[in-house]
Amino acid sequence: MIFNGEVGTVSVFTSSNGSLPAGHWAQRATDHIVNVGDSSHPQIAEQATAFKETIHKVIDHYISEAIKEDRAKVIDLLRSAGHNDLANSMEKL
Repeated sequence: MIFNGEVGTVSVFTSSNGSLPAGHWAQRATDHIVNVGDSSHPQIAEQATAFKETIHKVIDHYISEAIKEDRAKVIDLLRSAGHNDLANSMEKL
């Protein structure tokens, strides 16, 4: 079976340490949620940009909280399994 179609814009992101921070993912999500058009009225564009900044802060906060909660869950599971040395190492991350 052959599919024919177009591929939209492709973006590639890299980092030197092999992972991308929560802020990166918050920005990606924000860019998908809010788009300020180039031809927007200046006052509307200003309001949309302010809204976009607020959305970014909220998403960044909750992504960071989710990461903390997931890490705490892993630490608890390691301790429950008797791997206190690994749990202590995870706490230092």
